[in-house]
Amino acid sequence: MKTVNQNQVLNEKIEVLRMKQSKDFEVLKSQFHITLESMKPINLVKETIDDFKNSKEIKSSLLESTLGIAAGYVTRKMIVGKSSSMIKKTAATIIQYLVSNFITKKAGKINPEEKEE
Repeated sequence: MKTVNQNQVLNEKIEVLRMKQSKDFEVLKSQFHITLESMKPINLVKETIDDFKNSKEIKSSLLESTLGIAAGYVTRKMIVGKSSSMIKKTAATIIQYLVSNFITKKAGKINPEEKEE
């Protein structure tokens, strides 16, 4: 009789494990579909845009860079004007680079939203 009883206990344990396996498989399938959906290109773009909208650091960095580039460009146009002199163009390029970097660095220090390093 012991053998039958042990077989019965073993069969019950096997059935419990099969049920657990089935449940785990359903959870895995569900997670797979969620992951697959989140990896679609349109969803990746949406998430990136949402992150950009919510990130003050990115906005502030973009603003600083834009200000620096614009200031450098205006400075270059003021120096070169309509001149075709190679020396003026070279000097203007160097000054544009320096002004752009200067403005970008100063904008970072002025902006109160940016974290201190």
